[in-house]
Amino acid sequence: MKRRAVLGATASLVSLAGCVFVDGEVEYERGEIEVVVDGNPIDLEADRYQAEHAENHSIDFHLHERDEYWYMEGEEPVTFAEGIDLLPHFECTRANGSYVVTIDGTIYDGTDEDTKLTFLVDDESVDPSEYVVQDGDKLRLEIDTDG
Repeated sequence: MKRRAVLGATASLVSLAGCVFVDGEVEYERGEIEVVVDGNPIDLEADRYQAEHAENHSIDFHLHERDEYWYMEGEEPVTFAEGIDLLPHFECTRANGSYVVTIDGTIYDGTDEDTKLTFLVDDESVDPSEYVVQDGDKLRLEIDTDG
């Protein structure tokens, strides 16, 4: 009896940690992600962004070469901003109340009047530091520059 209680409690904790049990199998939380700069999508399928090829990746939020989904496998769910920041070759910070996203060394500064960063979940604008990513979310970061 006690063993079942421990197994049940462990399964519940794993479920909270980003894993979902389906027919006794573990599936990780996942969803779609797009990053678009001036109307051009970033090729997130490029090896440098994939966990399998990155020197510095996180299980908390990452991409795999086998498909086009984001995965969240850490102990705690992450916010949209944290997820972007955890991807290899990406950085997401906040400066003077605006977001700054760096992709492959190119800086997109939301404090610049010519740069607009929009974080969308299922086509709804969100505050990326407040929104906690959920299984099945379609994430989209749009960056528009006038320069």
